[in-house]
Amino acid sequence: MSRRFQVLAANAREAAESLRRARLRTVLGLVGVMIGISSVIAMISLGEIAKEQARKQFEALGTDILVVRQTAAGRAAGIALADALQLEAAVPSIAEAAPRIMGHGAFRFAGRRVGQGPVQGVTRSFASVNKLTLQEGRFVSDLDTGRYWCVIGAEIAEKMREAGADRLPGQVVEVDEVLFTVVGVLDRRTENHALPIQVNADESVFVPITTSQRLVPDSGIEVIVARSRAGVPYETPVEDIRSWFRKQAPDVGLDIITAKQLIAQMEAQMGIFTLLLGAVGSISLIVGGIGIMNIMLVSVAERRAEIAIRRALGARQRDIRSQFLIESVILTVTGGLLGILLGLAATWTICRFTGWEFLISGLSVASGLGTAAAVGLFFGFQPAHQASRLDPIAGLQGK
Repeated sequence: MSRRFQVLAANAREAAESLRRARLRTVLGLVGVMIGISSVIAMISLGEIAKEQARKQFEALGTDILVVRQTAAGRAAGIALADALQLEAAVPSIAEAAPRIMGHGAFRFAGRRVGQGPVQGVTRSFASVNKLTLQEGRFVSDLDTGRYWCVIGAEIAEKMREAGADRLPGQVVEVDEVLFTVVGVLDRRTENHALPIQVNADESVFVPITTSQRLVPDSGIEVIVARSRAGVPYETPVEDIRSWFRKQAPDVGLDIITAKQLIAQMEAQMGIFTLLLGAVGSISLIVGGIGIMNIMLVSVAERRAEIAIRRALGARQRDIRSQFLIESVILTVTGGLLGILLGLAATWTICRFTGWEFLISGLSVASGLGTAAAVGLFFGFQPAHQASRLDPIAGLQGK
């Protein structure tokens, strides 16, 4: 065992010296591996960071959320407004329920177009369930039944100010030729794409849900966003909602998505995304590995006399093979370490410009080191095997 270790140590010293002598080839090989490893590190790290950002966005909204939709098998009219409005009071495991009717329209103020986007019929609970905050005024109230009052998003508010509006509450906005009085203005809101519904608050006009039925005739409830009570297992409100709707509207099929399902779906999607990014980055690593193999083949061709002398002095085939494999691994692992630093630096730069929180992914670092060693062994084996099979006599004769 001691002799074997001594041989490996001697081969490692010889490999390092060979790399030092061929500085140009060594630098070219390092650059190829470094770029490949840094690509893999950056891609995997960004995938992990994106997953963490999506999780934080979701958790900021709350893990007690449920989304209720009608399935395709349900009746054409959809969920009835009366049933949706009674849900919060009828199901004890539900703390809040916010139904929504979705329409679309053009918005005008003082004869000028100030936007075009969703017209959302909602109740008082919609703001608290979706964590919407007000810049001015108030949100839609349950007392606003049938009233032509509205709450506008930040984008529409900005365009109204450009059109000359000072204090926005009290102003009149035309929504598809119907006049609404503004009672509230929402703060800007970053859209949470982790959810299966999008609020698009900045470009929307929110009106009382009973009023929206006049704008969007024959419309049922598009979605109900609800929150379960604290301490209630996530399965309980699902069963309670299904049970209640079976009594109220047996022919309506429901699709109820819980926070646990949303997180599982998000993690599965982001996992696939991370693998895809890693696969894309691996392409450049394969190119770098091919470059390493070419460099090692050139090295074998140039050192035929050296290999022949070592064989003539008693070196075995496995000793020659070991030397060239060690040389290849040293080259790729060194390039891998530099690539890890470059990849982390690139990830930090991207995070700084995107506003994401920088995280060092242990998976990416471990995969970078492991991949570098694997590339060295894989692409270094053929040159090492070729060197070990060199005929000493042919090598000394320069053939």
